Amino acid sequence: MRYEKRPFIWDIMETNPWLSVLFILFLQSIFTMDYRSLWFSDEVRYADVYHQMKNAGHWLVMYLNGVAYPDKPPVYFWFMSLIDTLTPANGISVFFLSSALSAAFFLFSTVSLARTLGCGRKTSLATGLVLLSNVFFIGIAHYSRMDLLFGGFILWANICLFKGFQNKDSGKYFIRAFAFMGIATLTKGPLGLIFPLLTAACFLVWKGRTKLLRNKNLLKGLGVLLTILLAWVIGAIIVDGTAFIHNIFYKQIYQRAVSSFHHEEPFQYYLIAFPLAWLPWTLAIFAAPAKKVFNIEHWAGVIAERKEGGEEGRDWAWIMFISGFVLLTCLSIKVLIYILPLFAPLAMLTARGLLGEGGQEPILNSKKLWIAIAGFYLLLAIAAPFAEVLIPFDITLHGLSFTVLIMGLAGLALLKVKECGAYKGLLVMTVAMVLWLQPLALMTLPSLDPLMSPRRTGEIMKEYVEEGSYPLAHKIYSGIFSFYAGTNIHETSDFEEIEKVLAEKDNVILVMQKKYYDRWENRPEGIEVINEQFISDRPYLLIKK
Repeated sequence: MRYEKRPFIWDIMETNPWLSVLFILFLQSIFTMDYRSLWFSDEVRYADVYHQMKNAGHWLVMYLNGVAYPDKPPVYFWFMSLIDTLTPANGISVFFLSSALSAAFFLFSTVSLARTLGCGRKTSLATGLVLLSNVFFIGIAHYSRMDLLFGGFILWANICLFKGFQNKDSGKYFIRAFAFMGIATLTKGPLGLIFPLLTAACFLVWKGRTKLLRNKNLLKGLGVLLTILLAWVIGAIIVDGTAFIHNIFYKQIYQRAVSSFHHEEPFQYYLIAFPLAWLPWTLAIFAAPAKKVFNIEHWAGVIAERKEGGEEGRDWAWIMFISGFVLLTCLSIKVLIYILPLFAPLAMLTARGLLGEGGQEPILNSKKLWIAIAGFYLLLAIAAPFAEVLIPFDITLHGLSFTVLIMGLAGLALLKVKECGAYKGLLVMTVAMVLWLQPLALMTLPSLDPLMSPRRTGEIMKEYVEEGSYPLAHKIYSGIFSFYAGTNIHETSDFEEIEKVLAEKDNVILVMQKKYYDRWENRPEGIEVINEQFISDRPYLLIKK
């Protein structure tokens, strides 16, 4: 086995991989607690849901813009309330701190999963560093939504299920696993229990141990899961009636699974989207041993040895990733964010392939990998200056020169250490991401506020509402203006209803997309456009009567 000298800093970090990766995340996040406005679409919507919960007392059934919101269960919003209560954070810093702490939980859970599945400290540390240098993960860690908290609970359910199948004293592990599934389900939805159960079932089939599915402790755990879910369902029925529950089980679960009314994408969606989201680590494919990957005898040997106990952790990780990917591909609704729980096992497998584990040689060629990632960094550095030119809106992006410089230097540094093995390359990528995030968060992203945040339009609406105008909206993504407008907005897609409101009320402030305004026949007299803002990719008009 070849010997690779490890940098001194690596030895220090390896003594406690959990604290090391959390400290790096701290460095990535410390200046991003109140650095920009809330963006379209989920950030502003969830902010309104949170305020509806706090101000109107909707603690069991979430509300958006004054209407029951069956899309999301309550746990993430309870989590934000806890942060609001226990920390000095206030205003929008509550939302960004919630994102950072959710990322910390997911990162901690990922390292714990690696350790549970048999990885040593070096591979567990590398697992966290792989995640911390993934651009998509970093982006979600700085965007306010519940997916990382949701994913963390899914990971702990997997940890407990794996331990349960490995230990005679399985009862406590299975009960914990199902409790985590229940909490995950109440954080985002039923994938919180489907992901872990599918992994466990496929693992037992692969290992030829399906008799373990008859373990009585699994029934006890199932009882805990049902108790958690029924407690919330019964409470929701008491608070909001049966219509809300019907909406959840039929529209939000059944229809999204078989015939989605929202985010329906073609079957191959994740085959294209996942490799892009996993960058730069997707480039590991160029460092993999092609002869081994396409060797039929190798895979025949893997199948023949599947019932042996030597690589159970590796097998669980692969099954966790593959079964989850197939499940998401088969669902009617396809959203890129759903893939986050799959990042943890893939990060572990990437780290194992790069460093080796249990005395095995590394599978990935680190030299080829660092050259490929260096090329990716240099390509980003070359492409970044053209970003401002390609954006078809009147907007100035700040700090691009710093991001270009850091990406360029990171690419050159990887080329410099390409012969030094895996450890130095991982450290270069880690430092590069910490440095790159500073100008990106402090200058570039805030400069995108006029394009990405409905704040300007919402605050203008707020001024008019405070002066007595009636807030009205036509055919918008529900709730996107309510948070910054500071009030519920009458939303409708019916022009006749809008015309009726305009006829009945003296003062009205109306928001709609420009394309609908242009199609509006027989527009009433006495209205005027007072503001136009491009939000995300379309113009919205603010109209005053």
